Amino acid sequence: MGKKESKDPVVGRLDALIRLFIEKNKTDKKKFSEGEAARILKSVGLTPTEIAKILGKEKATDISAHLYKKGKKKKK
Repeated sequence: MGKKESKDPVVGRLDALIRLFIEKNKTDKKKFSEGEAARILKSVGLTPTEIAKILGKEKATDISAHLYKKGKKKKK
């Protein structure tokens, strides 16, 4: 998509459907977090910007913590 947002109504409707599925899952017994939803969306090829938009965030950096593990080292 790049910096310019798509004006395609189909894209908007698909984003809305994905968001509804995520919200529906939050009420089911087996819940998954926003982080898990972000990782699932990334695994199907969506960009961080697209994922952020679907999850209702303003920027890709708002969800980057869910997508990329930090290289923390454990102290012994």
